[in-house]
Amino acid sequence: MTPRNTQQGATASARRTSSKRSGIAPSSAGRPARSGVPAKPSTKKTNTPQRAGSHWWRWLLLPVFVAVAFAVCVYAYYPVAKVQYNEARAKAQLQSEYNALQARNARLRTEVARLKTPEGVEDYARLQLGMVKQGENVVIVVDGSKPVPALASTAAVAPQLDSDEVTVAPAGGWTAFLDSVFGRQ
Repeated sequence: MTPRNTQQGATASARRTSSKRSGIAPSSAGRPARSGVPAKPSTKKTNTPQRAGSHWWRWLLLPVFVAVAFAVCVYAYYPVAKVQYNEARAKAQLQSEYNALQARNARLRTEVARLKTPEGVEDYARLQLGMVKQGENVVIVVDGSKPVPALASTAAVAPQLDSDEVTVAPAGGWTAFLDSVFGRQ
């Protein structure tokens, strides 16, 4: 490898050795520095990375990339979320029905236990069937503005049976919104 000549004709290694001998430090321009005057910085282009400000347009694309990534995630996860939501709603509805049926069964058990006693049978016969003991008189109070049917005094009152209706869990604040998002009726 041959030494490279500089603009002044001397090789770089020769200049370094001559400046070492003379005790004068070379400046960035290849000339000895004057005493008391700092050397000027080099204006040569180097392979340094460019400033972040020169690519300001990349920051404008960042929200677009984030929005696209979010949309892709939502599109990919929506079917899974829909199945999970529908299953959770069905489970909550079945749990509510189960709890209502357990409460109804407990009510019926206590009613059966009460009807096994003589007082319970008498109450049921009086209130539900309209029966009276011998020697008792039945008084029916009728509002004067309504006509009384002819058989009202002799007809027995129809027994009231326990309802088979099952209550459903109340919907929360987000439930209506999520039902519309996931298409649940």
